[in-house]
Amino acid sequence: MRWFVWSQKPVRDGEGFKQITRVDNWRAHMPWAKDGLIVTTGNCRYMQELDRWREMGYRIFSPTAASAALEIDRGTGMAAMKAAGIEVPPYQEFGSFAEAEAFARKSDKCWVFKPLGDEEDKSLTFVSCDPAEMVGWLQRQQAGGKKLKGRCMLQEKLDMIGEISVSGWHGPAGFLPPKQLCFEYKKLMPGDVGPNTGEMGSVTQYVDNDKLANEALLPMAGTLKATGHTGDFCISGGVDAKGKFWPFEFTARLGWPAFYIQIASHKGDPVKWMRDLLDGKDSLRVSYDTAVGVVCAQPLFPYNKSSPDLVEGNPIAGIDDVLDDVHFAAVMRGKGPVMKSGKVADAPIYQTSGEYVLICTSLGKTVEAARKKVYRVVDAVKFANMMYRDDIGASLEKRLPALQKFGYAKGMTYA
Repeated sequence: MRWFVWSQKPVRDGEGFKQITRVDNWRAHMPWAKDGLIVTTGNCRYMQELDRWREMGYRIFSPTAASAALEIDRGTGMAAMKAAGIEVPPYQEFGSFAEAEAFARKSDKCWVFKPLGDEEDKSLTFVSCDPAEMVGWLQRQQAGGKKLKGRCMLQEKLDMIGEISVSGWHGPAGFLPPKQLCFEYKKLMPGDVGPNTGEMGSVTQYVDNDKLANEALLPMAGTLKATGHTGDFCISGGVDAKGKFWPFEFTARLGWPAFYIQIASHKGDPVKWMRDLLDGKDSLRVSYDTAVGVVCAQPLFPYNKSSPDLVEGNPIAGIDDVLDDVHFAAVMRGKGPVMKSGKVADAPIYQTSGEYVLICTSLGKTVEAARKKVYRVVDAVKFANMMYRDDIGASLEKRLPALQKFGYAKGMTYA
């Protein structure tokens, strides 16, 4: 494996992993990868250039520039939903914080603020309790000097009994049969308190047939084929008190930590099925058990503002005992202190290399069984100032029956 990492900050290497070669110029290594597989982890960089390589016969497991736009530009995504016959929540577009503030000030409804352009700052998604709170939040963004990369939107906040998403693996022949339901926990702290992080953990399950997939995912198949999309594609939203699903947004790329949880649910070679998908074949085999993933991070997560001295080189203990259920995100190998024969000695150890350190996963026949297993894995892992939520999946005890009343997630059992 050859690995290229784009970073605004210098990346300090540890001793490395013998199976992986870090490269600083991915283009120079494309001929080496011609008969193999190229996988991208995002959709906001190199997309148009990779489309040209794809035309030259390279197997690239990645969204195209056109399919990436469905996520990056929420306006484009909303238009695609409407064209596919998927009703979307009412929303208004604006060119600035000031325009959105002026609108919210005259409104009597609750709104959700979302950027419409290529915006990596997850803190710029804000859910208000009333128009005054939205106006106050928008004023603070302006006073703090925040700038939008593009346009923004205020989406009407709807009364939801539960949020849920569904995803599928899409290739030239369409979606593979297994679809995946996902319940995301986006806030930093237990009880859904604190800033939005993307996700601090998720509960997922592969299904062969599901109401949500039929309503919201499969109608997008024609659009995805037209854009040449390959890889993961997800639509997320919520179900209201009348049982209607309302979509919020697409994810047209690998999801994080979703991909780590998906890997835990896959059987056999972790990569071969990706290449087969690009060749129009289906070799993906999955577990239909419930899977839970928990993100383990360190300060100053989720702000990505830590200096290397704070987040690089912190020793990680306990991984070897639970390695099959641990997925590295910002981990390196280096020399550090370990206990040998009752004494401290220097030896090769795992160390942190960033704020978003690793993900623990486990599977179970029920949500509660998977939860108990995954937190045993979390308890085994140790590093300084380790941050994680201890309630991933717990809210499904009440949310699942409410959703299942309307036919959603009927194959998932809490306990």
